[in-house]
Amino acid sequence: MVGDNSSAILDYYNLKLEKAVAGSDEPHVFKAYVSYELPFGRGQRLFGSSPRWLSAILSGWSVSGILNYFSGTPLGFSATFPLSNGWNGATNRPNIAPGPLRNANFKKSQFNFANPMAPENTYLNKALFSDPRPMTLGTAAPRYAQARRVGTINEDLTLQKIVRLGEKVQWQLRAEAFNAFNRSTLGAPNTAVENSLFGQISSISGNRSVQLVTRLDF
Repeated sequence: MVGDNSSAILDYYNLKLEKAVAGSDEPHVFKAYVSYELPFGRGQRLFGSSPRWLSAILSGWSVSGILNYFSGTPLGFSATFPLSNGWNGATNRPNIAPGPLRNANFKKSQFNFANPMAPENTYLNKALFSDPRPMTLGTAAPRYAQARRVGTINEDLTLQKIVRLGEKVQWQLRAEAFNAFNRSTLGAPNTAVENSLFGQISSISGNRSVQLVTRLDF
């Protein structure tokens, strides 16, 4: 882990303090691509005996999806420099007392966008964190697996139709919905203990985006 944090070692006389999970650590990652050709039209399970004109409309359709579900990456915390304009080491870290780092009462569904300081936006158990005294270094590790950014949940869905116009020519019509279920993703909480917004989540992102695509291959 020291190699992962080689440019930001806080105390060269206490390298054990640098032991922590990597900044890219995600304990749970699920990615999947699924595709299903709809069984409509002549020779298919549904509408198999339909007239040619109706089969031309119903056949060639398929649905597909890209599913992404990730855990959040671990959080690291910063504190006031031990020597103003004179410290050339890593950014100082806070002191952290034992206990659960996350606020047990935090619920993503109750996020208050209008008021960043709202109690509903308190993601961390702020009582456990303290800024080190002047001229001292904090005791926190670079990152903590017990406190992570909010994870990602996202589904991209596609409905498409392929019409073959000959041996070498085909026409494709595709409707794509990115973030199809309009899920939101909360930003990371403020992790600077000297900041008035410390422990608060103040941003949210994510919206559904739909596009219609047509393509001719020849």
